[in-house]
Order: sequence, then structure tokens, then C-alpha cells
Amino acid sequence: MVIGIDLGGTFIKAAIVDPRGRVLARMKRPTEAAMGKERVVDNVFSIVRALKAVSFSLGGISALGMGIPGVIDFRRGVISTSPNLPGWENIPIRKMLSRRVGMPLYLENDANAAALGEKWMGAAKDVQDFCFITLGTGVGGGLVLDGKIWHGADGMAGEVGHMTIDPDGPRCRCGNRGCLEMYASAKALQRMIRQVLSSGKRSRFFGEIREKEISGDVIYRAAKAGDRVSREAFARMGSALGIGIASLVNLLNLEKVVFGGGLSAAWKFFSPALRGEVKSRAFAAPARRVRIVRAAAGEDAGVLGAAYIAWQGRAGSGPAIR
Repeated sequence: MVIGIDLGGTFIKAAIVDPRGRVLARMKRPTEAAMGKERVVDNVFSIVRALKAVSFSLGGISALGMGIPGVIDFRRGVISTSPNLPGWENIPIRKMLSRRVGMPLYLENDANAAALGEKWMGAAKDVQDFCFITLGTGVGGGLVLDGKIWHGADGMAGEVGHMTIDPDGPRCRCGNRGCLEMYASAKALQRMIRQVLSSGKRSRFFGEIREKEISGDVIYRAAKAGDRVSREAFARMGSALGIGIASLVNLLNLEKVVFGGGLSAAWKFFSPALRGEVKSRAFAAPARRVRIVRAAAGEDAGVLGAAYIAWQGRAGSGPAIR
């Protein structure tokens, strides 16, 4: 068995996974990223130590795989930069952890790991060419082409959240303007709602909610309750996603686009606009072929993909995912 770790900016999720993709034990704890990299490494080690203790009755652990938000130098085992882990630049994470856990550690970008989890045990089992898109605080992505993660020349392929949707749009944290992330993330929804409310448009749902309490989850609940302002914001989000996906479909002729992350729960509120844009903007044949679906592995996608990475590194090839 192996341990798969999904290192997030807010939580660390980890699980013991067997070669058939069964999660035998799982744990979750706060990342505490604001307290520095040493605290994060200590937290990862503590959760691994706890799972190793559990594993003795199950047969032991042979390797660890870890999905990490950010850009990774795979050759050196170094996190080059991570937007969700403040101050994490050129961090030798493999060296820092391998010595303490006493077993091989294999790394991958977190969105790529989740994409592999969906390929192995989720919604992309039946395809070889797809894009996994995660919708949350930001917009992440992983490209799987011919059944394998496509890393690109610098390990940064799949950054769908930073495709330009509107060159005159709002400034993104990456420095560009009008990125997809500025229209299809929790932060984007918050901005849209605040702009509409500040223009004088009324919403019975948001009338009694303080501005700082407006979150992606609150906006989703408002949409479910019938709030028109929230539903319009999700429709705008869907249109922006459709514009971006149409370009991906034309460029790569994908078989599937799979959506995960917390905001994918609002699927029914943004998918109609998304599908409409893809139909009107992509070439007819690839637009008919591509299937646009929600993820199926849920919160386990990241740990499952990380586990699969551990098997790939340990044995040269993992369990079959074709």
C-alpha cells in the first residue's frame, strides 16, 4: 500500500490506498500555512506517522505520493513557487520530508494529481484525452493527453485559470488582466455580487448579510434559494468557462472536460451557459464529441492521484488506468 497526500493551502488530506484504488484509512488536519514552512512540514509528518501506525495491521506502507499547489522542479524535488503557501519559494520539500518519513516521496502539482485520480477511479476512466478543471478559491487545471499528465517544458502546463477571457477585464493576481480565474472562482463570484449590490440592485437574500460574509458557499445557497443576483453571477461564470473551454476543445480536440472543486456543486446554475458558449464557439465536430461532466471521485481525487503517482515512481508504472 501507499499513502496519498493532498497538501492544500487550508487542509492536508491523506489516505492509505491499495492497488485497486480502495481508500483503507483517511485523515485530515489544518495546514497552518501562515505559521511557516516548518509547521506545515511538521503537520505533514504527523499525519503520515499516524497513518503508518494504522497501516501495521493492514500490511505496511512502501511509498508516499504528494500533490502540492504550485510549480515543482521534479528533478530536484523542489517547490519553485506556490501561491497558496505564502513564502514557499525554492523549498526542497522532498529532502525535508523523505529523511523524516523513511520512505520514497514522489511529487506532483495538486491539480495534476486530482486529474490522475479522476482518470484512475473517477469520471475520466473511459478516456485518454481530457482536461480536469478545479473550481474553488481559484481555478486550477490538469491536462491528460494519451493517458498521461502533460507537464509542458517548465512543468506549468494546464494553467487554464490564466487563459485570457477579456483583455480589458479585472487585474488578476498573476499580473494579467481578464483571466478565467477572475470570472469563474469563488473570489470572482464575490466580486460580481458586490458590484451588483453596490449599483443599487436589491437582493432579499443578501440584504441582511454583511459584505465580508459573502462567500462562494453563501452565493451557492442563495442561488438554490432562488436569488436572481446569485443565479446571474453563476451564469456569467458559466459563459466565461465556456469561452475558455471552446478554445481548449479547438486546440486539443478533447474527449472530456471534467469539473471538480467546491464550486462544481453549483453545476446546474452555471453549466447551461457553459455548454451554450462551447456549442457556439468551438468547431462543430469536436464540440459534439466533447463530454463536459462533473468529477466523480469527489474529495478523494487528490489523494487517489497522489497514491497513483507513488506507484508510478516506486515501480516505474502504476496500476493500469487505461
